[in-house]
Amino acid sequence: MKRPAALTGVLAVVLALSACARMPTDGPVTEVQTSTVTAPRAPFDFDPKPPQPGESASEIVTHFLEAMKARPITTSVARQFLSEEAQRAWRPDDAIVTYGEIGDPVGGDLTVQVPMATINEYDDRGAWQRSRDAVTLQLGLTSENGQWRISEVPDALVVPESWFEDSYRRASLYLFDPTTTILVPEPVYIPEGDQVASYLVPGLLPSESMDPRIERTYFPEGFTSAFSVPITSAGIARVALDGDPAAVDETTSQLMLTQLIWTLRQEPRIRAVELTIGDRELGLPGGATQVDLDVGSAYDPTGAQSTGDVFGLVDGRLVRGTVASLLATTGPLGVERLGVRSIGVNLEGTRVAGISGDGSSVIVAPVDDEGPAEQVVSGASDLLAPAWDFADRMWLVDRAGGRARVLVVNGAQVRAVQVPGVSGRDVEQLLVSRDGSRLVAVVSGKDGDRVVAGRVLHDERGRVLGATQARKLAYEPDASGQVRDITWRTPTAVSVLSDINEDLSQVRTVSVDGAPGEIVTSGSGRVRGAFRSLVGSPVEGAEVYAVAGEDVIDLTAPSRRLAALPSGLTSLTYVG
Repeated sequence: MKRPAALTGVLAVVLALSACARMPTDGPVTEVQTSTVTAPRAPFDFDPKPPQPGESASEIVTHFLEAMKARPITTSVARQFLSEEAQRAWRPDDAIVTYGEIGDPVGGDLTVQVPMATINEYDDRGAWQRSRDAVTLQLGLTSENGQWRISEVPDALVVPESWFEDSYRRASLYLFDPTTTILVPEPVYIPEGDQVASYLVPGLLPSESMDPRIERTYFPEGFTSAFSVPITSAGIARVALDGDPAAVDETTSQLMLTQLIWTLRQEPRIRAVELTIGDRELGLPGGATQVDLDVGSAYDPTGAQSTGDVFGLVDGRLVRGTVASLLATTGPLGVERLGVRSIGVNLEGTRVAGISGDGSSVIVAPVDDEGPAEQVVSGASDLLAPAWDFADRMWLVDRAGGRARVLVVNGAQVRAVQVPGVSGRDVEQLLVSRDGSRLVAVVSGKDGDRVVAGRVLHDERGRVLGATQARKLAYEPDASGQVRDITWRTPTAVSVLSDINEDLSQVRTVSVDGAPGEIVTSGSGRVRGAFRSLVGSPVEGAEVYAVAGEDVIDLTAPSRRLAALPSGLTSLTYVG
């Protein structure tokens, strides 16, 4: 068979992706022609018609695309539009391609082209890869038993964006950072319904899309997962892997179970997990094979020891507590006015970094313990507020007159880190994820502000190697073009504050991977008032505040009345 067709200018990369972990669109069967998978029920079922005698080449293509919209999700009917050889070779689980608009098929009998617009591509795990404005789907056809059939087809499920939004939902795969110290969540899209666990487990298997400088999995190479992950009436998810049990030692099994627990806890029906490799049941030390969902809390991507307090400056002195009760701290920044204008606090809430009033230097001091305030950076131009990650590294941006420098401070060592798309630009805001794997920034340009994100690269010892090209997130600024502030909302999503008008502010939440669409969050997305800053945390259930001077609103419960903030309060923040 010839090489499968591609969507001109876009699918060549996506469809070349290959990996051990694939998003299944077909179940285990003995004959390709009848392969199917029963997925969760979407808003309505759709049972497409198979090929009809005498259909033209264009009709075959049109109805093939229609058949990929089957609900419950199955490609068994879509396969019937393919030639016998193409049926055996087609791998729709290699990628997902969505389109916003589609044109009429054009071309001759042997080649049919279909114009498509507003394209989004997802890999075999369901992770978003990129967007395109317009592409052309080209399919080859052949005559088989007197009927037209498709002989060249891209290895992808090609469906409308609206169908995808109704049929798939956001989730995360939990992998380890290169040092195996903390979990790194990777956002993916999986089918809605009862088969969530079945779709998530394959994504933990080794894949070419995993960059060892960002993440690693402890599922061994060469292992495969059973197609289905049954969940018992007691909420036990039974995960079965095919592979050599001898390849998994006790340490590896504990790390595998940690990844499974964090990944499968997104399915509300699951209360515990059982993992079997071949004929061997893996469990905890002591023999327990049913592993509860609290296992692996030490690897929490938001920081296992992180405090939930908020911190701020009141008349230049450091305070901590809740927005309703901010108390003076007893460390150097709490008892003296040291002239700092903004702060960042490490995850444990034990050390604070303060930016000098002129933005040229940074001091670090204990929050509540005795000890000196030590200068760790000097000679800068205009430093933004610091950010901290799980490794107690401090991240800084020196705006440098529109030619920003990104700095990482690790103990006494200060290094510049080149972040393509951020370094050398006019940077207004900086966030770093607590797991140390992501950097998000607001970059100003002639067309307004953009929110961009890149991945931080590390070696196995945790040394920062650099960063990937920052990608624009799916946020379009309002008429003013100005982003007021950004904050973490989850480990994989940020909220963006902007003005609607002089009396109304808007908060929108987007994914840090660049995937399209706004993420629905609890509470309000529009608040009355000219708010200028956001105070948020990636911890589930944490309050998210919009602040304007002494006025504060909890966006997760906007009807709850909050007392005015203390006069002279600035730089209010969670840790990180």
